[in-house]
Amino acid sequence: TKSFEKILIEVIILFMVIPRKINFTQMGRYGSHVEQTYRNAFGLKKSKCIDWLKLNVSLAKRFLGKQGRWAIAIDPSYISKAGKKTPHIGRFWSGCAQSVKHGLEIMGIGLIDIDTKDCMMLRAHQSLNNKELSLRNKTMVDFYISVIKRYRKELLKLSTLIVADAYFSTSTFVNGIKKEGFSLISRFRDNACLFYVYAGPRTGKRGRPKTKDGKIDMKNLDLTRMEKMEMKDIEGTAYTLIAYSKALRCKVRLVIWQMPNGK
Repeated sequence: TKSFEKILIEVIILFMVIPRKINFTQMGRYGSHVEQTYRNAFGLKKSKCIDWLKLNVSLAKRFLGKQGRWAIAIDPSYISKAGKKTPHIGRFWSGCAQSVKHGLEIMGIGLIDIDTKDCMMLRAHQSLNNKELSLRNKTMVDFYISVIKRYRKELLKLSTLIVADAYFSTSTFVNGIKKEGFSLISRFRDNACLFYVYAGPRTGKRGRPKTKDGKIDMKNLDLTRMEKMEMKDIEGTAYTLIAYSKALRCKVRLVIWQMPNGK
């Protein structure tokens, strides 16, 4: 509606000028409408409310320009919040504090342009707390998959690649997004068990064919099985190969980056 469009334009301006926390109370103080007007505008039913994902996708396309090497980035973020009445409040992992803390969590979905090294925010989806997930017989990973499934139609138009941190490098998540048409780019956990892929002749004997050919020792790499990668403006040396992941139970394209500090 036109009334919502006017409020939306004003809200975008308020986001840039309001100091500290941004909420409906603050909007009522600094804006030209009362607090309840903003609450009513953003409390509309889905059929009457603006599609934020489509809006942000159109803005991202205008900013990034011609479609190049794009990928979808996801990252759950902890938000500090006191009290017990806020919807979905609970205990979530805080990366900054490296511990579980009381508050809220949102799952951010962004669009990455690899060539320009830019990322545009597309959507923020609030996470359910552990109690709510247990009532639905779901884990947090299951919930993250359901979020991607919810927005898959629009996201697949942009890219089939999802970039996430090491938390998501599990078979549950990889197989879950694979069903929706996506592939994962991530970092393996430090204790990941990886194997060289057997490339020798088949014996012809009965039984399952041999797929693994020795565990990969990160401190003693077999460079004859890898291809050195060319990297610009990045320190260190990188190698790539097809490896077998025990956790994912499948072959993966593995990149090993040896940094100057020895890691």
